[in-house]
Amino acid sequence: EQEAEDELLRARESLTSVTAPLAVRAELRGRLDAYKAKVARHGLAEDPLLIERYDAARRMLWSAPCDLRVAEQAVLRYQHAVAESLPSRRPDGPQGGQGAGEQGESR
Repeated sequence: EQEAEDELLRARESLTSVTAPLAVRAELRGRLDAYKAKVARHGLAEDPLLIERYDAARRMLWSAPCDLRVAEQAVLRYQHAVAESLPSRRPDGPQGGQGAGEQGESR
């Protein structure tokens, strides 16, 4: 009975070692697709840098074998390029920014 339990434990560990990287890859693919959708919503789908960064990350994530550390860095480079391309937003929002400007004009 103990042998059977040990074998079951080894099988579960083996399955986890196989499925965990697949889950990471799926998460990275999902993140990449979410940022691509965000880029499209903001009208930046034709930006050459964003296209280049997206394509590089996508090629890594949809090829085998996939080095997950390298692919994650590619996704992060795409995310950072997207963040830099989007219009900056102030923490206080557009209304707060306008209100501060109006106060400055009245002085």
